[in-house]
Amino acid sequence: MFIYNLLVYILSPIIIIKILYDSLQRGNDSSFIKQRLGLLSFKKNQETVWLHASSVGETKIALKLLKTFREKNLNDQIVITTTTKSSKAILDKSNENFKHYYLPFDFLLTIGRFIKAINPKICIIIETEIWPNMINICAKRKTPIIIVNARLSKKTLNANMLIKKIYVNTLSLINGIYCKSEREKENYLILGANQKKVSVLGNIKLCESSNDIGRDRLIERKYVLAASTHPGEERQIITEWLKINDKRTLLVIVPRHPERLGDILSDIPLSLVRVAIRSKKDKIRNNTQIYIADTIGELEDFMQHCEFVFMGGSLVDHGGQNFLEAASLGKSIIVGPYMYNFVDETEEFLKNNSMIMVKNSKSLKHVFERLLKSKQRRDLFGDNARSLLRKKIIVLDDYYSIIKKYV
Repeated sequence: MFIYNLLVYILSPIIIIKILYDSLQRGNDSSFIKQRLGLLSFKKNQETVWLHASSVGETKIALKLLKTFREKNLNDQIVITTTTKSSKAILDKSNENFKHYYLPFDFLLTIGRFIKAINPKICIIIETEIWPNMINICAKRKTPIIIVNARLSKKTLNANMLIKKIYVNTLSLINGIYCKSEREKENYLILGANQKKVSVLGNIKLCESSNDIGRDRLIERKYVLAASTHPGEERQIITEWLKINDKRTLLVIVPRHPERLGDILSDIPLSLVRVAIRSKKDKIRNNTQIYIADTIGELEDFMQHCEFVFMGGSLVDHGGQNFLEAASLGKSIIVGPYMYNFVDETEEFLKNNSMIMVKNSKSLKHVFERLLKSKQRRDLFGDNARSLLRKKIIVLDDYYSIIKKYV
C-alpha cells in the first residue's frame, strides 16, 4: 500500500486537474466536483449496505439488486456510489429508497473519511472497480467486501508488473469474487486471485425483464436508432444510411456523450444532409434525414419505439455498449466487430440468433435494408433476444442468497 499511496501522492495534481477538466467538459455541477474530491462533509449514517457502481451499466445492475433486496424484505439503508453524472441521472429516475454519493477519489484520508461516514456493514463492488485504499480500509474495519458480476478489463489484465502486484495484494483482502462467466473467473485467476475466493454465479446484466411500459413516443415518424455512438462512428453510420433509398424512415443518433455535438456536426457534410438537433429544439420535418438526440436520460424512450437498434462503441475499438435494454424491449440488435467488453453476452446472443454482427460499416447498408423491408425478420431477432433474457432471471436470486449470508 505504501507504493500505491506514494504513486497517488505524486500524481495527485494530475488526478485533481483531470477530475476538474472532465467535470467541465461534461457539464457536471459543483456537487460532483466536491464529492469526487472529498470536499463535502458527509453526514454520519447508521449501518448501511453499500453498492458501488462506477458508471451506467453498473448502476443498472445496482438498481436490479436493490429491487431484489426490497422484494426479499432486506430493508437496510442502501448507499449507492457512482462516478459519473449519467449514472446519477438513471438513479434519479428510480422510485427506490437509497442514498447516492459520488465516490471520492481513492486518496487515503478522503476515502477513509467517506467510509467512516457511510458506515457500511458490507461493500458490494459491481463488476470491476478495484480501489486499493477503499478495499484496504473496509478490510481493516472488518467490513466484508465482495465483487458481484465480476469481470476484468483488458487494461487491468495488460497492466505492468508493479500495477498487477498492487491489484493482487488488494484482491487478497476481498472476501468473495463472484464472476459473470467462466472466462472472467479464469481472468481473475490469471491476475492472481485466490482460487478459493473466485466462483461463477452468472451475468446479472442478462436478468433484464421487459421494460415495455408505454414510454412517451418522442418522434412521430418511423425511425431507426443508433445508440450510444462514439467518435468516428457517426460518420460511418450516416455514410451508409444515406445510400439507402428510404425517404420515409429517419435515422436517430443518440451519442454516448452528448457534449460531442460539435465534433459530430463537423464530421457530417451539412450542406448535403438535412439534420435536426434535439438540444436546439429543431423540428423534425418530412425531409429531415438525421436527428441527433444530444440529451441525457432519453435513450430508453427512443429505444422503445424504434424499428431496430445499432449499438455504438462497436464499429470503433471501444469494446461495445450494453445492448440488453434493447433486447428486453424485443428489438433487433446490430453491432460491429468490437464487442470485447461484452464477449460472453455477444457470443450467447449470436449463438441464439438474437443479434446481428457486421464485420465493418460497409455491411450496414445491406443489413439496414433487409430489416427495413421485413417486419418478420425484425420480429424474429427481437423475440429471440427477449426470450433469451427471460431464461436468465433466476441469477438475481442466486446473488441475493450470497449477499444475504454476508449481511
